Amino acid sequence: MIAEAAVAARAQRAGLSLSPETVAALAAHARAVLEADPRLHLTAVKDPVEFLERHIGESLEGAALLPPNVTGVLVDVGSGNGYPGVPLGLARPGLRIVLVEASRRKADFLEEATAALPAGRFSVLCAQVQRPEDLQGVAPGFLASRAMGNWARVVPRLARALPPGGIVLLWAGEEADAIFRRDAWRALRVVRRQPILERQRSWIWVLERVPTIPSAHSPTS
Repeated sequence: MIAEAAVAARAQRAGLSLSPETVAALAAHARAVLEADPRLHLTAVKDPVEFLERHIGESLEGAALLPPNVTGVLVDVGSGNGYPGVPLGLARPGLRIVLVEASRRKADFLEEATAALPAGRFSVLCAQVQRPEDLQGVAPGFLASRAMGNWARVVPRLARALPPGGIVLLWAGEEADAIFRRDAWRALRVVRRQPILERQRSWIWVLERVPTIPSAHSPTS
């Protein structure tokens, strides 16, 4: 069982002071994921303590990297069980969250789960999203990706939908540093790398969409 007190304490460790209503919503979503998991295979993490740390905690660490008054549309690519999108939206209420999930069954779960969350702040897009046109008119200011297997190919493509200064939050290991040096990632620059608590060689990377793509001969910072 995911208890509200444990969620509040984990949020405090991430540097967030959340309202009782927000904490209750986070705990309720976690319980919904664990309840639906036997039929939908939403998570490999079954232990409530580990679930709190890996799913809720790591997502809240990402929310803490965004300003409290941040506004805009955030697309959670390959959302699956709603992480990190649900905690990001609850912790940063100025964001409108679009949870992208290709599986119809998992998307149906997300529709049901988000119906209990603050109205108008969460929506679900059931689609195989590979390029900006796949977003079906959604114009994001932010992208988030966590535990999506093909992120190295998909994220730089989707980043073309971001405006200059748009932000990507990416949960990834040390291999990401080399991936970001690939030509496909030239439109994004790393602005921050935050270690994930209790994890070794795992970070939340913050990347920004650059105003123009630098030429191959431009110096890098």
